[in-house]
Amino acid sequence: MIAASNKLSIQSQRKAIAEMLGSAFSKDPFMSYIFPDATTRVQNLTKLFRPIINCALSYGGIEIASEGDAAVLWLSGKNFPLTLLPLIRSGLVWIPWQIGLPAFNRLQSHETVCEHKLQEKASDGFAYIWILGVHPKSTGQGLGKQMLQSALNSIQKQGYSTCLLRTDTEANVAFYKHMGFEEIYTDIVPASQLQYWIFSKSLG
Repeated sequence: MIAASNKLSIQSQRKAIAEMLGSAFSKDPFMSYIFPDATTRVQNLTKLFRPIINCALSYGGIEIASEGDAAVLWLSGKNFPLTLLPLIRSGLVWIPWQIGLPAFNRLQSHETVCEHKLQEKASDGFAYIWILGVHPKSTGQGLGKQMLQSALNSIQKQGYSTCLLRTDTEANVAFYKHMGFEEIYTDIVPASQLQYWIFSKSLG
């Protein structure tokens, strides 16, 4: 693994990490809702993930597999949800122009509901697992489990007492429960008609 604190190494790989995550999420229900055209989805996802990587580097942490085929991005609860300054510094503020307003509006219609509920369920001293992605060619090898545990170890070492995460993929529910997370909420977002699940894990 490359340590989350090794920012220079990760910065040099941002494009490759973004492309890997684009492939990892190419069939994700939420990302398919944002980008309905499968032929351009990976390209658009790569545009979306690049500023997300910048943001995680500055306001949380990143764990990446040594071969670059998996990554976990997380945020400090102190920076969730993101305020204007992190949005500007990371480049996320330009996302509406990079992915197009229709895609951005679909993203926002879903994310706003989920973020509100996450805030409601959050406790003091939490960190938020933002992204966990494994390249399709490397799935089924236990890499997701290794990456998540590595991120949880880093988060705990930095003094956080609780970890929250969200998934929009039903197939992930059993995985997170296996990793010791407790499902604390689930609902369907009216705009997207997609179900989402919120999980919590004590790190004490």
